[in-house]
Amino acid sequence: MSRFTVTLCRVEHHAYQLEVEAATAEEAHEIAVETWDDDDEAFDHLGVVHAEDFIEDVKKKTEAA
Repeated sequence: MSRFTVTLCRVEHHAYQLEVEAATAEEAHEIAVETWDDDDEAFDHLGVVHAEDFIEDVKKKTEAA
């Protein structure tokens, strides 16, 4: 049997949530963006909501001489 090196790539989309007090939805949006820029750990991580996997490359290994 032959040996191969396989490179797999995974693109993930994560969802994060933050509760804020604001007068309008636009203000809430601005607060969330500013908070993310300053402290992304303030958000609750809701997990991966979408992911795509694909094989980027497959190379047959050659034996060294």
